[in-house]
Amino acid sequence: MCQCGSCWQSFQDLCWKGFELTVAGSVLFEYSEKIFETVEEMEYVLKGYTDSTHGTLNIGTTRSFARYLMPDLLARFQKRFPKVKIILKVGSSQEIADGVQSFTYDVGIICRLPFKAKLKAIPYTKEEFCLVVSSQHIFSKYDAVSFRELQNEPVIIRENGSGSRYAILSLLSSYNVKPTILLEAASIEFIKEYIIKGQGISFLYKPEIKLEIAQGLLTPVPVKEGPIFVQTDTIFPRDVDLSPPVKAFLQLIEEEMQG
Repeated sequence: MCQCGSCWQSFQDLCWKGFELTVAGSVLFEYSEKIFETVEEMEYVLKGYTDSTHGTLNIGTTRSFARYLMPDLLARFQKRFPKVKIILKVGSSQEIADGVQSFTYDVGIICRLPFKAKLKAIPYTKEEFCLVVSSQHIFSKYDAVSFRELQNEPVIIRENGSGSRYAILSLLSSYNVKPTILLEAASIEFIKEYIIKGQGISFLYKPEIKLEIAQGLLTPVPVKEGPIFVQTDTIFPRDVDLSPPVKAFLQLIEEEMQG
């Protein structure tokens, strides 16, 4: 049986390998895109038709949230629906958003991004991030610093596609601060080690730095403008008939937000 995704990828590969489409071919290509998108959506909807007490729930989230945010939430869900199999995968916020749009994931929990029209978002939690420096940095002796004092500090930021990166840079921009970017990294452990060595400062998810703070290796510095909270969202495909397990999961999210 033909695998639609494979056929579509092969068709795309031919188009990008030097083959020049005629006008008619270009029109056909546009229609083909729409057809394959519809088929993917149809397959996604049909495979989800089961009652909410059974089935599979594919969830995408970030590595940080998978470790600190998701365990309690998924435990509460599985207590209510013990026969639903959960598959949890991780990636950057943008990777998860793209995966939800392409039906790789049923739902995602990520930092807020400028979402595409095909996605719908439900606000979930606000997670606290901290300005973090080494224990030898001058800022570690301050009661608090302002965003403007960071203007000339070498800052380590997350990679492109990171929701926390987008949130932090947007926050700094709102105060007309354009930080000096020392480097970009996807690894939280690398960022922490680099800060400990005195090679820069960063903004990190509060639960991720508890051990290093307790060991005296890192120091969280209060910001004069107030605590830094990053909005997280639960995202899922818009205008699609969601499977019962997805609907049950979203209902749990909404119940928790209401009470």
